[in-house]
Amino acid sequence: MIRVLARLPRDRRGNSIIEFALGLPLLGLLGLGGLELVNYVLAYQKIERIATITADTIARNTLAPSERTFHDTFKAVDKLGGPFDVKNEGRTIITGVIGVQKNGAVVNKVVWQRCAGGLSGFNSEIGREWTATADYGDGPDIVLPGGVAPQQNQMVVIGEVGYRYRALINIANIQNLPPDGIIRQRSIYVTRGQAIPNVTPILGVIPARC
Repeated sequence: MIRVLARLPRDRRGNSIIEFALGLPLLGLLGLGGLELVNYVLAYQKIERIATITADTIARNTLAPSERTFHDTFKAVDKLGGPFDVKNEGRTIITGVIGVQKNGAVVNKVVWQRCAGGLSGFNSEIGREWTATADYGDGPDIVLPGGVAPQQNQMVVIGEVGYRYRALINIANIQNLPPDGIIRQRSIYVTRGQAIPNVTPILGVIPARC
């Protein structure tokens, strides 16, 4: 026994296994953290793409969009968002804004707004559709972000998307994730044709109002 103990300090057998065992938790953390970061970037890009496509799709209409157009667009959002559950964990808001003459100046008015998605606590930063009277001109003036200022009778379509990110393993230090965990994206497009301040009703299609 004494001879065995004497040889033990000089014995290097098993060193690699011990070093691997000590480093394995760190390697695991780095690998899982990288996986979480990749998943977050993918979610961010998906939400950015949805905001762009929804606004662009409606803005491309040369005629007034119909309620079915919005329903079809929101169905496409569910497909575009996969594998993320944007239907239940996200919300998409499409808003039409037009420039109108008021007291010698051009001001912005929300003419319509449509929404879809089960995420609560995510509201439009643009404003809400005016429903107190039939004339959208009676609604409040709004200021568009980024210094966007439509001319008189010019219209823009804004797509806003929010998605509550669900971490896979909840260990990565994601710097840009807001405290409430909601990824937000916004996109603005000028309508290709004339202003489209009205939404065409379709029999049997319930408006996706906010």
